[in-house]
Amino acid sequence: MARGDGLFRQWELIKVLQTHRFGVSTEELCARLECNKRTVQRDLTVLQDIFPISYEQRDRGKRYWKLSCNAIESAQLQLTMTEMLSLFLSQQLLLPLTGTQFGDGLQTALHKIRALLPARALTYFEGLDGSFLIKSLANHDYSGLDKEIRILNEAILNKKCVKVIYHSASKGRETISEFHPYGMVLLHASLYCIGYLACYKEVRTLKVARIKGLTRLEKCFEKPADFTLNGYLQGAFGVFQTQKPRRIRVEFTGWAATNVREMQWHPSQKIVKDSKDTVVATFELGNTVEFKRWLLGFGPAARAMEPASLVEEIARDLKQACGHYAHVRQYAEGVTR
Repeated sequence: MARGDGLFRQWELIKVLQTHRFGVSTEELCARLECNKRTVQRDLTVLQDIFPISYEQRDRGKRYWKLSCNAIESAQLQLTMTEMLSLFLSQQLLLPLTGTQFGDGLQTALHKIRALLPARALTYFEGLDGSFLIKSLANHDYSGLDKEIRILNEAILNKKCVKVIYHSASKGRETISEFHPYGMVLLHASLYCIGYLACYKEVRTLKVARIKGLTRLEKCFEKPADFTLNGYLQGAFGVFQTQKPRRIRVEFTGWAATNVREMQWHPSQKIVKDSKDTVVATFELGNTVEFKRWLLGFGPAARAMEPASLVEEIARDLKQACGHYAHVRQYAEGVTR
């Protein structure tokens, strides 16, 4: 059996022990883990050397296994086993923020935990990285923006205005404005700050990597009492929200249909037709910029059906994209003559 299989089985064993305050028998552990007695006994032997697992004999010598409520316990810290395992695995989620106060905060906490763990436990946890991988197609190094992230975070907490110099990718120029940061969002390894941008007199989403300058201001701002990040992004397919939600209808075929059946890409996603090779789904979205990019990623396996304005927009984009490959088509035709 692979090393990873053993680690996850042992993790499940720990979770079972943790939910049985008065102990659980070896036989019940076998049933819960769906493995034989020898495997369970071997796992218990390994884990006993690392964590506070013990047993007591009842019912004519039958062993009932228990795990101490807190695997780590001191005057300052109490953590269960599953909490520790989750913390170690979460390092991969915050990898893009390494070198910033967000990523470094997790690293500092883990250093404190490591200081309380025996050497055997440390070796055990190091094996987790080789058994469970969180992979992202894109990555970003935010260590060079730690100063800007700290300024934004302080401004959010203290409701202080900042002066921002921001490069707009869509307009291709820089904007200088007063900005009231309400909160930050990490999406697909990209960090965004949402707040009121004075020059536009409305709430905008700024990509932190495009901030070219940031200055603290003494002026305070009042965040709307009813504003929340979740509420603001309710109808968004990502982080951009500028319009009232509208109904979008899309037909997916082949592998795209399977993908949409398996994944809930947006809270509003509803499958309204499902046949052998075709799925028709509807979405209620306030902004289609990110949705359109996602939809085009399915290529010919996805077709927007409504609204007409979105269909026309996608058709124009596809026509323009085909134009970029006209020379390839001309070359191919020349070769075949």
